[in-house]
Amino acid sequence: MRKLSRKSQGRNLVFFTVVLLIFASAAIGAATEVRKKSTAFESLGSYIEAELFQPDFVQGDCSYTAIISASDGKIYFSIGTHNTDYACRFFSFEPATEKIRLIAEMDKVLGEDAKKEYSHCKIHTRMFEHKGKIWFATHTAFYKGGLPGVDLSGNKPTYSGGHFMNYDLKSGEFTDLAQIFPNEGIITMTMDRKNEILYGMTWPSGLLISYDIKNKDLRYWGAVQERGEWGLRGGTEWDMVCRTLALDPDGYLYGSTMNGQIWKYDAREIRRVSYINGLDLCKVPFAQSSRETLKGDFRNNWRTIEWNDKSNSFWGLHFETSTLFEFIPSENYIRAVAELSHPDYAGMARNPEISQLGFMTGPKNTIFYLAHGPAVEIKERKDVQSSLNLITYDIDKGKYRCHGPIFSSEKRRVFFAESIAIGADDHIYSVAWVEVADPERAKALLRKRTEGAPEETQRMVYEMLLIRLPKWQTFIE
Repeated sequence: MRKLSRKSQGRNLVFFTVVLLIFASAAIGAATEVRKKSTAFESLGSYIEAELFQPDFVQGDCSYTAIISASDGKIYFSIGTHNTDYACRFFSFEPATEKIRLIAEMDKVLGEDAKKEYSHCKIHTRMFEHKGKIWFATHTAFYKGGLPGVDLSGNKPTYSGGHFMNYDLKSGEFTDLAQIFPNEGIITMTMDRKNEILYGMTWPSGLLISYDIKNKDLRYWGAVQERGEWGLRGGTEWDMVCRTLALDPDGYLYGSTMNGQIWKYDAREIRRVSYINGLDLCKVPFAQSSRETLKGDFRNNWRTIEWNDKSNSFWGLHFETSTLFEFIPSENYIRAVAELSHPDYAGMARNPEISQLGFMTGPKNTIFYLAHGPAVEIKERKDVQSSLNLITYDIDKGKYRCHGPIFSSEKRRVFFAESIAIGADDHIYSVAWVEVADPERAKALLRKRTEGAPEETQRMVYEMLLIRLPKWQTFIE
């Protein structure tokens, strides 16, 4: 082997250093440039095949956290609409027979007619089972006249206000528990089963509300996020209403704001709402970019969060970056844990797909998360804006894994979802946005749709379907 001179070694060292700097600069540039990506179907190493089930609600164009695997073995879910002549639908699915049943149209349940008044177009909240009943709240999808809930044309009465409700699994009856004031929907809800209290946040004003089930007592605790989404967009008063409330076993309630504050509701105090000094969700992300944060509307609140009995702490996702964090309220302690975005977006100071609501802690202390990732391109098909991917994170082992995008057996792309549940049959379920490959079906759907569907899903014709993924054991080593 020929030995190099010191001069040659020096030249080589300089050369390799320059090459490394070039590659490092390219890698840094790729990480700091926030942009959506796409990939060809042929280049995928693997993907997940899902079964599709048709609720056949053609006006339906959205679904959020309203899905639950109930004690009777069925999956219950809701599909919403921005067509203001219709209300949202409430369904059940029997895994054994693979049959979907329409249980209710929410305007009829509440004695309304969506064609004559603005009714309840969404169930945006999570569903909770307690004493043989499913508990939830209703929300609006009405944004006319430049102000939420206000119809300046006078064509219909304004939105009457969201309801706290329940559904009896045995009798099949709905109970209307309480209604808040007009032009406010209930966008998120959690349940204190021990004390039998429902907590919610109104939209657009961001008011904290509670309903004491035993005493039938509805209360308003005031604004906890400036003017919520009534405020001027981009101004100091506009604060995106927290989409997930956090409740610990001691009955303390928590929420977050766009500027990174965490507020706490303590029923034991005279002044029940306070902000936790010294905690800042702005500091959770692993990466920062002044170019991104100065764009405005950088949402530092959590997107979703839930209590974990095994760790005695909360686990949640930072809204804008999909940073997984742990929050230990007893110690007022937060730590960033991992990036739960798609691998192609790792290192970016803002996740171009943002974070989603399909997040849960499942068996073996593992987080199951339906994340949006790079769009998958298929020849002779219209583009979609993203892909839907299953990500798992083993809390005990600290192991992240992206299992790939989701397709049907006919290669229909499942590209958007905001819910997740694990059924009694061990399968993973969600209500998702699925592309329509049949031209005739696409035309029929377009005739039924109106403007106002979720902005991020308007680029293609899709339908809302219940999807079933393989059993959770498939994704855990």
